[in-house]
Amino acid sequence: MPRFKFRLEAALKLAERELDNERRRLAVELEQLRQVKNAACKAEEEWQGAIQNQKEAGMHDPENLGRWQAYAVSRLKRLRELQKELEEQEKRVEAQRVNVIEAHKNQEKLKKLKEKKKAAFWLKEQHREQNLLDEAGQIIFMRQREEQEYEVEDEF
Repeated sequence: MPRFKFRLEAALKLAERELDNERRRLAVELEQLRQVKNAACKAEEEWQGAIQNQKEAGMHDPENLGRWQAYAVSRLKRLRELQKELEEQEKRVEAQRVNVIEAHKNQEKLKKLKEKKKAAFWLKEQHREQNLLDEAGQIIFMRQREEQEYEVEDEF
């Protein structure tokens, strides 16, 4: 029985491997995004705490007010840096998602091509087998007919 051989099997394997690699890269980018988000949340909490301590220092401890103001400004600066980094990381994640989608499309394209080629191969095989069976049937019919003709000739 003939076997189906897909000529682009190596390309399909490479596309699958590429898709796996792109998914891993996306997972790394998502993990970095999560870390940056956590750092940004922590920085916002620190900034809010610094603002609160600045208010309390303004009411109860004016000599430390300047230090709390400087600390609050440094925390706000750090928060803005992290927010900018967060935006950049979100862009990297989105770009990586596009890469995953493209790799997936490429893999699916090759899979569909393989399925079409496989279906065409088996259809061709069925036609070939049917032709062989038809030919065998014709040979059997011709032999039976010849035998009947010989039997008729032998009777005379």
